[in-house]
Amino acid sequence: MRNFWNKCVYIVILQFVLITPALANTLTVDEAGNVLAETDRYRVRFKDGVLIHFHNKLTQETYTLPPQGPSNGWSGLSIQHKEGEGDHSELIDDTWEVETRRFSPLSVEVAYHSDFSDYRPDYRFNKTVQIRISIDAATGDLVIQQHGISKHIISILWGCGYLNRQQVDVILPAGGGEIIDASSEIGKRGFRHFEYPGRWEAQLAILQGRDGGFFVRSTDTTFRFKAAYHVPSGEHFGMNFKTHNPAPFRDKHEITSVEWRLNTYRGDWQVPARIYQDWMENAFQPKQLPTWVKDLELVIYAPYNPLNTAILPLFAEHINPSTTLLYMIGWADPTRTLEPDYPPDPEFGDFLKAAHSYGFRVMPRITFHGCSPNSPLYPVFEKYHIRDPITGRKVGHNLNDPTYDFPTAYINPAAKEYRKYMVEQMKTLYETYPIDALHLDINTSVDNDANGLIDGLTAAEGNVLLHQELAAAMPGIVLGGEGVHEVTFFNTNLAQQPRRSFNEQPHPISSFLFSNWTIPYGFHVPNPDSEPELYKPFQEAYVVWNVLPTIRIRAPWMLIEPHMVKTQGFLKSVRMGQTWEQTWNIDVAMDVVGDVNGDGVVNIQDLVIVANAFGKAEPDLNGDGVVNIQDLVIVANAFE
Repeated sequence: MRNFWNKCVYIVILQFVLITPALANTLTVDEAGNVLAETDRYRVRFKDGVLIHFHNKLTQETYTLPPQGPSNGWSGLSIQHKEGEGDHSELIDDTWEVETRRFSPLSVEVAYHSDFSDYRPDYRFNKTVQIRISIDAATGDLVIQQHGISKHIISILWGCGYLNRQQVDVILPAGGGEIIDASSEIGKRGFRHFEYPGRWEAQLAILQGRDGGFFVRSTDTTFRFKAAYHVPSGEHFGMNFKTHNPAPFRDKHEITSVEWRLNTYRGDWQVPARIYQDWMENAFQPKQLPTWVKDLELVIYAPYNPLNTAILPLFAEHINPSTTLLYMIGWADPTRTLEPDYPPDPEFGDFLKAAHSYGFRVMPRITFHGCSPNSPLYPVFEKYHIRDPITGRKVGHNLNDPTYDFPTAYINPAAKEYRKYMVEQMKTLYETYPIDALHLDINTSVDNDANGLIDGLTAAEGNVLLHQELAAAMPGIVLGGEGVHEVTFFNTNLAQQPRRSFNEQPHPISSFLFSNWTIPYGFHVPNPDSEPELYKPFQEAYVVWNVLPTIRIRAPWMLIEPHMVKTQGFLKSVRMGQTWEQTWNIDVAMDVVGDVNGDGVVNIQDLVIVANAFGKAEPDLNGDGVVNIQDLVIVANAFE
């Protein structure tokens, strides 16, 4: 009998333990639509569809200020009243009628109705914004999803307001990775705007406090067009999250947003970044890095006009060919090239053969979905020419500049006819010239095309297919791209990383998320000797982003002339096995790498110092955390 009662007590205790976390989750809503959500991780409040209070129970930090003046957090709709014109924001305020509904103990909905309009008759129609707020009992995530009803809806958005600008930093995988803090310059527009998929590379925003923070993410795998906004005002700022309808908008009278998920964490930004990275890997199954890409130490923008094999032995003297990739911009015959045709330069075959004989890897460049308006193929593909979702104008590079010789029309890769032509061209190239990699320029350009679906596909879906079809037609090829984001990373193993703009602070978040599968390298990096001021902003960002050392060599003399100190120092640093950070920082005494005792010369004394320090932390020359044989080799190789 005693055992029986002991089991009963155990069952009661077990039930209490299992139920307690559920009891910690509460979700209430009042008649005015104010929502309070609380779990064992956070406490948040909403007003007019905007999150206005956020408390992290894990760290006891509150990330919002008491409401003061207008909020920078927004909730509402963007509407296009006339085709070809811009959008008009209809934001929820206290003039909208409120209706509340409870679906379950952990799910409520607030509906806002308005027929408010300004003096123009075409603005007079009813609008409804429904916001469903739920707590996911399994993960503790706060889940937000919206539904909008109106005419000509472009997008629907919600936001967080009154965030403390002095205590909360925003970390975004955007433009290579950036952080926005209290010192950040905002620019003339007064806010920062990030579009996905595009400049906003992954659908994640991290708001970092002192001991922890919270993060907002979407788990959408269909590449819905989205946007994030950072809007500062004095001591507070807002973060707003928007979901777009697919263009064209004239027949769009409803919209349902993606699910947005919020949760808190303790620690630094890598905690939520790792959660999101794990989700990315599971959701997209990215292509693993080939061994030769993992082993790369250097990318060289190789000279062209003419292609000259005489430079290859000079390269081989300065660096290890087997770990060097030659990026070829001018490999095609410029007198005959009209995108999407790329007839090789007559010297390309000999150059490729010679480069391979030294052990170099070679990557020519093409435009991913470009077509010259002057090409005889343009009338065939013109019906697939991407159009701006608002204005309807054709999209491309320098299309309206009559002085520019090489304009490019952007063709929607959703078009099966265009993909078939491109794949056949590249298959022929690959079978004739066994290149190692193929750079796909503008491959991260994914547009909300005003033409609508083409062959039943969105531009993003066509983008994915073109990558996959190119890879299938060229077995073993490594694909590279111009930038990286969620539409491209799982099919590309290399990506140029554009430099930051003047008002952006680089942060390693994007490299953290993507570089297990896509290695970043430099984007048209200026030469450090001839263009030092232009080189500097690249250098500063690339150190933070951990970008693969990349250099432009315009001619053989740059490898010989003694005044090209930084150029040759850059190559020397790579040859000696320096870290990527050390190589980019070539202005820090790269000419005396291995000079351990600082006497200005590398000699036997430096060897002795390193040998006597085996197993210690310093002098660690290659940055692996310990003094070992590799550091000894660096010093030995530095003997002049």
